[in-house]
Amino acid sequence: MKRNVVAFLSKEGLTLKDVQNGKKQFTSHHKNEEDDLVLCLSNHTSQADWSSLFSDYDIGDQHFKQKSVKGAFFVKVENRYVIFTFGHGRSLIEKLSIERGFGLRVSMNLGDPEQLKSIDKSTLDRVARNTRSQVALNSGIQDFDFAFDHEILKSITAIVSKGDEELEMVSGNDSVSLYTEIEADKFRDIAERLVTAYFSDNYKEQYPWAEFIGLESDPEIVKQLESILVEKFKAESIDGFWLAPPKIIDYHDFSGFVYSTKSIRSEAPCKHPELQLDAFLVEAPFKNKASISINTLKAKEIYLYNGSDQHLESIGFFESLNGELDFNGWKYVLNDGHWYHVKQSFAKEVESYFDLLPRWQGLEDKPYKDQRECCYLRRIADGEQIAVLDQHWVRHKNVKQNYEFCDLLTQCNRIIHVKHYGGSSVLSHLFAQATNGLDMMLNCPEIIPQVQEHLENTYISFDFSPSEKRVHTIVLAIISPHSGVLHIPFFSKVNLRHHAREIQNKGFPVELAKIPVDKITLLNSSTESKCQCKSKTAICTKSLTETD
Repeated sequence: MKRNVVAFLSKEGLTLKDVQNGKKQFTSHHKNEEDDLVLCLSNHTSQADWSSLFSDYDIGDQHFKQKSVKGAFFVKVENRYVIFTFGHGRSLIEKLSIERGFGLRVSMNLGDPEQLKSIDKSTLDRVARNTRSQVALNSGIQDFDFAFDHEILKSITAIVSKGDEELEMVSGNDSVSLYTEIEADKFRDIAERLVTAYFSDNYKEQYPWAEFIGLESDPEIVKQLESILVEKFKAESIDGFWLAPPKIIDYHDFSGFVYSTKSIRSEAPCKHPELQLDAFLVEAPFKNKASISINTLKAKEIYLYNGSDQHLESIGFFESLNGELDFNGWKYVLNDGHWYHVKQSFAKEVESYFDLLPRWQGLEDKPYKDQRECCYLRRIADGEQIAVLDQHWVRHKNVKQNYEFCDLLTQCNRIIHVKHYGGSSVLSHLFAQATNGLDMMLNCPEIIPQVQEHLENTYISFDFSPSEKRVHTIVLAIISPHSGVLHIPFFSKVNLRHHAREIQNKGFPVELAKIPVDKITLLNSSTESKCQCKSKTAICTKSLTETD
């Protein structure tokens, strides 16, 4: 009969006892003593969790009893085990014993790349999204809107191309699910087939980008990476690691980051306008360097304060920690509390693109020394060389929502988008803002008059027609407290390349700009002064966007 069978693959050289979860109670069943096919079963009886809804009824507890059976069938193939699970049989397997990504690789090798039914993917964009894309008709990867240069392929579901008319379907990530004809005597053949598919390199031809980047889910590798990280903190050798906010900070009501609970208890919190790892370790040191562990790193927090010296919220130190390690021929990136593996060749391509992207020096002599980004933008705008468009709202036709076209516009036709330095999810907002602003230019003609009205009291003009030659340059400006050349997290470089290529393909040059921070002035500036910046909507917006 046909049914779905779910299977995992053990790591090499493990015994049956190593692969089984010793913390679970189960019975083992052999067909004969010499057979290496082992079925493990576990029975569990429990009260239905919804039974309390009917507690007022005169019904005996025995009527709400439910029995569940879970099984794991261990089939030895050479020096590994293929484990078929039934029910919740995965719990009978030792988590550290399985090969991560087994199901995805098998699916890519067995499935027909032109007969995909669905894909699961995770994006590295400004908000991490796990999504499933499906198509009405089986199709190739090109019809799934999959951006391999900044998205992670987590799973595929595909038809298995076979010479006969027997339908098979395969999908998977760590485990593989195969819809096929199954009988008791076919498990060994299927197990051998799955192992052969796992070790095949055919998928590299059909999906050459599949191993570019991925979330590292192997607990043993994560444990080793965390061990290396801990040793770096013990040895005070933290080059290549830095702190960045893992989320967008509302700088309109923000006075600084606080590292030490001692200064909080003394009611004199020492506030920092930017995150710096060395300052954090001075003010919030570990009590005993020898006892530093991954748990102590994850337990530390950073506190956000507003202009009234009130504690707004806390962010995790480990989630704010960014860095890169080379290990076993791969680059590993720590970002938002997760480890990712990156193929070295892909990492070099991304780094090369970032290094070759043109830099604009136009803001190098205009350091940031303001408590809020909006105040900085208005301070440097003179209406002659630079005009401010921050919080100067525009609208699409028929869409009652305010948008920000850009932050600054220059006389030399540079459209500038500005953001504070931060983690990859923070800087992705900057790149997305630039892409959205460009889409408005190209596709929404009603935007142009609104921008022009905002520029009426300046000496700067803005004219654009999608059919005419491109004269504008898109500038991505980052307020960075770090000295030297501009540096951003690796995943920010991945997203930058994706968005910059999209902009360049539409005919617009892209430049990066660094806005330095005047730390001394910023540190001594008052955090109590209220922001006087106001938003503005063009008068013509209503007539251009109102509906009948």
